[in-house]
Amino acid sequence: MGWPTFEDARSLAEWRPPLGVVSVYLRHDPGDRGGASRTRLHNGLAAVRERAGELDHEAAKALRATAERIAERFENHGRDLPRGEAGFVEVAAEPAAERWWSTHLAPSSAATASFAQRPLVAPLLCLVERGTPRGVALASAERVRLLEWAPGHLEELHRWELSVFSGDWRERKAPRVADPARAQAVSAAGRDQYDQRLDDSRHRFLGECGRLAAPLASQRNWRQLLVFGVAEHARDLRHGIPSSALAVEDAGEADLISEPAAKLEQPIGAAAERLDAARDRELVERALEQTRGGMRGAAGPQETEAALGEARVERLVLDAARADGSEELVRSAIASGAAVSAVAGEAAELLASVDGIAALLRY
Repeated sequence: MGWPTFEDARSLAEWRPPLGVVSVYLRHDPGDRGGASRTRLHNGLAAVRERAGELDHEAAKALRATAERIAERFENHGRDLPRGEAGFVEVAAEPAAERWWSTHLAPSSAATASFAQRPLVAPLLCLVERGTPRGVALASAERVRLLEWAPGHLEELHRWELSVFSGDWRERKAPRVADPARAQAVSAAGRDQYDQRLDDSRHRFLGECGRLAAPLASQRNWRQLLVFGVAEHARDLRHGIPSSALAVEDAGEADLISEPAAKLEQPIGAAAERLDAARDRELVERALEQTRGGMRGAAGPQETEAALGEARVERLVLDAARADGSEELVRSAIASGAAVSAVAGEAAELLASVDGIAALLRY
């Protein structure tokens, strides 16, 4: 199924089937043995079926049939479920177009199942923002590991290692040297030259690893590369990456190069959470500061809606927990080509004073 992307959300926002769409956002609790998620789905689909009373006979029949197909899809689900699922099913009497994604994140939407003329896309954008896979590089002087990470997903893609053919510095029996001091000086100079060559090789090796990682990042649509390693190694790796489209972030100096994959999920997840929180806070503070200064910012639903209507919004910023209530603003942002960022935690708290909505403007 893959992970949903911004382009998926854009495509869904433009989708308007003749009889409408049922949107499904389902959370699965790994510790639940009582079938709570099935109960929530049952109740959500019951509410969808009730909407049939608002429709003509053929449309009502199609809506009930669609709800039944969705229920049947989950009847045979096993116990090994993902944390969440998002699906969009065209209302039709017979099976028609539908899109489904399994996610490692629980959807933020309060609506388990809902019927409308168009898909409910704002919660999907929150999943895109919070869970899109990103690259991870574990760097040391002579080894680099490249991985792909998303919450609940970790895949090692490449390992590179610098091969160094070192000189033989062992002491050897040799004829007596007439000038021992001169011999020691020559030996020390040789060691210095070797160390310099080794340092140069390490710099080139890390830069080459960066160059090798760049096209892979483009192929896999990474928006970010997290680099673990001492500052010097991270810098050398970053300098080898030619594309400015990839945000390269220092994730910390933890030495993870030899750690097994099973022990990497926690430090990578913690670093991603820390970097995301800092990015979200900076984004919200900038939007609010621009608004207070009467410059390129808007805050609150009404002011932001007006700016969206004039196609002036460069980036819409919303509280992920309020995504359901921001559907029309999100649709307007997508239609005008604006970016959308869903924030949580401390950044969302900063948005509370403006009803969870702000924007950075183009002009």
